[in-house]
Amino acid sequence: MVRGKSLPAKNQSSKKHSSVTGKLATGCSPAASSSKAKTYKHSSLTSCVACGIVITDDVKALQCDRCQSSDMWKCADCLNLPADMYNHLVSDSNCSLRWFCPTCDKMAMESDSHSSNKIDNLVGLVEKLLDKLGAVETQMSAKCDIETIVRLDARVKSLEDRSQQQEHEFTNKLISSEQKILGQLDAKMPDSALSGQQVGTGDLQQSVVEQVKKKIDEDNDAEKRKNNVILYKVGEMDADSAADRNESDLAYVTELLDSVFKINPERNGVVKVFRLGPWDSAKEVPRPLLVMFNDPESKERVMSSLRCLRDADVPFKGISIAHDMTPWQRDEIRRLVQQAKQEHVSSSSEPAENFWFRVVGKGVSMRVRKVRKQQQSTHTQGAE
Repeated sequence: MVRGKSLPAKNQSSKKHSSVTGKLATGCSPAASSSKAKTYKHSSLTSCVACGIVITDDVKALQCDRCQSSDMWKCADCLNLPADMYNHLVSDSNCSLRWFCPTCDKMAMESDSHSSNKIDNLVGLVEKLLDKLGAVETQMSAKCDIETIVRLDARVKSLEDRSQQQEHEFTNKLISSEQKILGQLDAKMPDSALSGQQVGTGDLQQSVVEQVKKKIDEDNDAEKRKNNVILYKVGEMDADSAADRNESDLAYVTELLDSVFKINPERNGVVKVFRLGPWDSAKEVPRPLLVMFNDPESKERVMSSLRCLRDADVPFKGISIAHDMTPWQRDEIRRLVQQAKQEHVSSSSEPAENFWFRVVGKGVSMRVRKVRKQQQSTHTQGAE
């Protein structure tokens, strides 16, 4: 704050002033004093904005702290400011008290009012934003209803169950592979011992590696065939163009799925169809027809509905459908069937020709089911 002249207080109790008030006390009329004040205000000297007294070194006065104009002074008497407080204001630079002239005071008050209005507007805007945010949260809560959450939970549980099932099947495959490898090694070891040969550690390791590689190749081959089925006794178009024959086979399979198994070919599409073996127009027996589905579920729907072939119309009546199996799986099926026939002959007096021996199940779960031929009703081959 820029403050007026500061002199030590002289006889503060009597408050002598060289002011208009003092001159009025000497007998001057009000008119004269008024005329005197005007003279002071229009002079080149600085005067008090209230009483007009000339601000000299003997007058205690304060200058406007805002504009600091040379014309904006006010004496301590007009400010009702005691002498000791005036001296404190002038001498203490850290004092935060301020005096503003009327113009600056009005501007400061208007500025405070304008700032207050801005704050009020800002508070109102924040309240509106909070209301909109609450409305958005309500809408989001309404969209994420309980029914959707239940469906998502069911889907997640289904995925978890499928993952556990695949893990279980993989573990069974590993156990089966280990048992098979150990069995083959045990079968080879006595032969080597009888022939007087010594089986070294390197030979044993090589044998294990070969068996493991063979098993991996078999599993990969089975994985590639898991979506495939093979159709037998399906008539083949007599045409020189392979594209025409393939188009005819695809139309046949599409009609078979739609009319017999009630499967929509568009949603459960077939990836491709092709004949097994070289083309021979003179061959009487049609080549097997391999059908590759786009997912294992479509294949399972067909294999689980083979009974529908009993009531199928021409040209679908009399065909057979089987899994697309690897060479190892076919050998294993033949072994299981032969073993079941031998057990039947040794335990029953009835001829084995009176029964069908069908292999059901997959992988390590494959087993033979014996069905009397008079009761056989589905047209299948191989494993079910």
